[in-house]
Amino acid sequence: MALPRSQYVQEGQEGVYHCFSRCVRRAFLYGFDAMTRRDFSHRKTWLVNRLRHLAAIFAVEVCAYAVMENHYHTILRTRPDIAACWSNREVAIRWLTLFPRHGALVPTEMQICALADCPERITILRQRLSSLSWFMGRLNEFIARAANKEDKVKGRFWEARFKCQALLDEAAIAACMVYVDLNPIRAGLAATPEESDFTSIQERIRAWHNESMSTATVSSESGHFGGDMPKLEDSADTSNAIAEHVSFDSLDVPAPSAAWLCPIHSDPQRRGILQMTAAQYFDLVDRSGRLLRSGKPGAIDSDLAPILPRIGANPEAWIDTISRFGSRFRIAAGLLSSLRSFAHQLGRRWLTGVSAARTAFAASPLQST
Repeated sequence: MALPRSQYVQEGQEGVYHCFSRCVRRAFLYGFDAMTRRDFSHRKTWLVNRLRHLAAIFAVEVCAYAVMENHYHTILRTRPDIAACWSNREVAIRWLTLFPRHGALVPTEMQICALADCPERITILRQRLSSLSWFMGRLNEFIARAANKEDKVKGRFWEARFKCQALLDEAAIAACMVYVDLNPIRAGLAATPEESDFTSIQERIRAWHNESMSTATVSSESGHFGGDMPKLEDSADTSNAIAEHVSFDSLDVPAPSAAWLCPIHSDPQRRGILQMTAAQYFDLVDRSGRLLRSGKPGAIDSDLAPILPRIGANPEAWIDTISRFGSRFRIAAGLLSSLRSFAHQLGRRWLTGVSAARTAFAASPLQST
C-alpha cells in the first residue's frame, strides 16, 4: 500500500528529496514531439527560470535538476532553520512576491505592513515558505497554466502530483545527484555533462569555467599564473580531470551564475550538500558519464574506484545505481542502516529498497584520513 507523503515528508524538518513529475500520458509537452512535429523546447526554459525564481523566495534549496522531453527531476533540500531567522516583514515580502496582489509586481509598503502585523498568519506563511509541497505546487501549477494558455486548452498538464523520494544520507544524495545530472546522457540526448542542456551540472560547469578563467586572467596579469590543476585524488580544492574533458566551444549563450543553486561544498556563507568540492563532484559525474557511454557497466575507472567507497557507494554496483536509481528505491533511499532507521520512525518493519540498498551502498562510508 502506498504511503501518504505527509508521513515521510515532515513539515518543519530539514530534509533532502528527489522530486519528479511527468507530463500527462507521457506526451512530449515540453520537448520535440515527433508525432505532431511541434517543438515545445522553450518550455524547458520556463521550468528552469521558475526553479530559480522559487529558490530566491522559499527556504528550499535546489541541489540538482534535469529537464527532459516529457518529465523533469530535481533534488531539493528544505531549510526551515533559514525561514525561522526571517523577520515578520521579510516573510511578508516573500509571500507577496510569490502571490502579488492586484497584479502589482512589487508589493506596496501598505500591503507589507498589513501582512506583517498579523503574527498568526505569518506563522503559517513561514512554514509554507519552507514546505516541499508548497514549493513543488507553485512550480508545477505555474508551468501547467502557462502551457495550457499557450495551447489554448484546459485540463491536466501533469499526469499526477509530483513524486518524491527521501534521500537519507550522503551516499543516497551523491548517487541521486549523479543520476539526475546524467539523465540526458543516459537518454542519448548528450555526450558529455557540459553538453547536457537544462541540467544543473551544465550550469555549474559553466559558472566554474567562467570563474576559473577570470581567476587565471587576474593571475596572469599579476605575473602569477599557477600550473596545471591536480587530479581529484591529489587535492581537496581543484581537479584537472574535468578540465581535460570539458569543451565550451559549443556553448552559444553567456554562462549564467550558478549561485542560486545549493553549493556542492560548504563555504563561509552557505552550507553545501556534499562532503566534496565542486571539482571533485564534476569529476565524479564526468567519469560516471563516460562509463555509461562506454556500454561496459562492469568496467570501473581505476581513478573512480577509490572515490566511491568514501561516499558510501559500492563500486561494483555504481553504474546500475546511477542508471536505475528512480526505480530501485521508492519513498526513501540510503544506506541499509539509514533505511532501517527511517522505517522505524514511520512505524514500519520494512521499506521497498532494502535489497537495493544492500547492493548499491556499503555498510557505512569509509572515513577519509
